[in-house]
Amino acid sequence: MHILFWTYKTRVTKTGEVPVIMRITINGQRVSFTTNIFIQPKLWDNAKQKVKGNSDLVKEYNNKILYFTSAAWNHYNDAFRKDKAISPETIRDLLLNKSRPIHTLMEVISYHIENLTKRVELDISVNTVKKYKTIERKIKVFLQKKYSRSDINLSDLSHKFIVEFDLYMKTEGLKHNAAIKNLQQLKSVIRVCVQNGWLEKDPFTNYKLSLKDTERGYLTAAELKVMEEVLLPSERLEHVRDIFIFCCYTGLAYADVSKLNSSHIEKGQDGIVWIKLNRTKSKSRSVIPLLPRAREILDKYSHYAKTNPEKKLLPVISN
Repeated sequence: MHILFWTYKTRVTKTGEVPVIMRITINGQRVSFTTNIFIQPKLWDNAKQKVKGNSDLVKEYNNKILYFTSAAWNHYNDAFRKDKAISPETIRDLLLNKSRPIHTLMEVISYHIENLTKRVELDISVNTVKKYKTIERKIKVFLQKKYSRSDINLSDLSHKFIVEFDLYMKTEGLKHNAAIKNLQQLKSVIRVCVQNGWLEKDPFTNYKLSLKDTERGYLTAAELKVMEEVLLPSERLEHVRDIFIFCCYTGLAYADVSKLNSSHIEKGQDGIVWIKLNRTKSKSRSVIPLLPRAREILDKYSHYAKTNPEKKLLPVISN
């Protein structure tokens, strides 16, 4: 950290005095602010960083400069000992006794996850919470590897931080779209910080988050038939295969199949059996005909549907 005091010679008051400015620099980042000391320009000793003279007022001014210097170093060293992030803005706010609370990135991510958890089954899915817990772990590892620290103040977040985190994820093996989705989750947390007044500037400003078009593979009818007929060595793998085949014949995602119960099955007046449910991700209503092969799988696990307490139709395990 570097501290410098100087006089703002172009900002002269009606009495001919100029303000004494304090500048704090840490790792290339700096902030300047007035000390509320106003003196005649000729009284400033730039070499000694103090006001010239022996009057009581001059002594008061120099004591204030000394206090600012000592207090700034105390705050800096205290943060260093506790492995906490520190910035010039943070020290300025502490010196000026600003009441605005100082928040850290890991703190607000935890806060966001806690709020999302309370909304599970209302308007948020469990999987959404899991995604934010994943980004929490990744940022924690990134901070340790890149900055050798466990947390960082919101005021230290910048465009450079986003670029470095993006690059880190890609060098760790994530594809472009996977990295972008993680950044989108981080951006959601940052948006909450801006809305709450904890962060003045959004570091994602001018940072474009765009997904690349990808060509998804698909199974042919022959490949699907091979998968249906292959002999598997364990009952567990047979369950996995059956659930996947059921998804193929219904178009349902894992999240939808995992919650499927008897209330979602309806028989129409024409005798056709339908699956009717609200999709987990889009919240849209789906009405799907229950094709014979999918019906066979439901029949195969009818004993499971009768015995499990949640009345789920299929023994869906972890995704």
